Amino acid sequence: MRLLSAVIQVTLYKRFAAAWVIPALLLMNLSVYAACLPAVRIVSSQPAARSKDADPAAPIIITWDKTVHTLPAGTHDHKPMLGSINMAGGRYGLGTLLTTEWGVGGQVAWDGDKEIITPEAPLEPGTQYRVWTYVYTSGSEVCPANGGEIVFVTAGNPPEDNRPVRKFDLTTLYHGNETGSGKIEGEIAAIDNDLHVITVKEGMLKKVNVVLYEGIMVMKGGNPGSPSDLKVGDAIKGEFMGGRLYMITVGQ
Repeated sequence: MRLLSAVIQVTLYKRFAAAWVIPALLLMNLSVYAACLPAVRIVSSQPAARSKDADPAAPIIITWDKTVHTLPAGTHDHKPMLGSINMAGGRYGLGTLLTTEWGVGGQVAWDGDKEIITPEAPLEPGTQYRVWTYVYTSGSEVCPANGGEIVFVTAGNPPEDNRPVRKFDLTTLYHGNETGSGKIEGEIAAIDNDLHVITVKEGMLKKVNVVLYEGIMVMKGGNPGSPSDLKVGDAIKGEFMGGRLYMITVGQ
């Protein structure tokens, strides 16, 4: 009888443990995703992504699947964050910030979930442009996409000004993971001082080109540094937020 009682107790314990563990795991997974902001994605754009005959005088229009979310604490509007637009190409060089917050580079207006971006001057003809914007968040790797980007070429013949950006393929620029955040770790393989771009041999991504923005934080030997302190061969760790590289730590 004692043996039978022990068996019954063990069986009941196992069933209770299994019944507790599965919901606990589900709650853990749900809590991870609950920490993520609701996903925001590009539905369509004018000009369309990868198009090659965009009107250089027309505004850029991005249609989002949604911009406002109801959260337990109330309604959250992503529009101010999505209004921080990065534009690369032509007269904008690499990574100029267009935003209504700081009032430089152009204007952003909203019509429902359509974002109308008017650069400070017409785009140049025959020039490749890349436009990207992400919700500014620390962003865990498990979070879904928050933001996006488009690449297009304007119609016409490009100006003959020999600007280095015209010879650079903007599709090779890296802006973090699908949330516009993330990290890279590797060795600097090349530095382009004209474009303010470094090429990093990265373990997972192989080779990536990233923009060194003005005001980027650089830590070297435990002390604050500057982009001019970087050199080919340096082992670095880079951190991204909002689709921009904001910090570099140089290894020993």
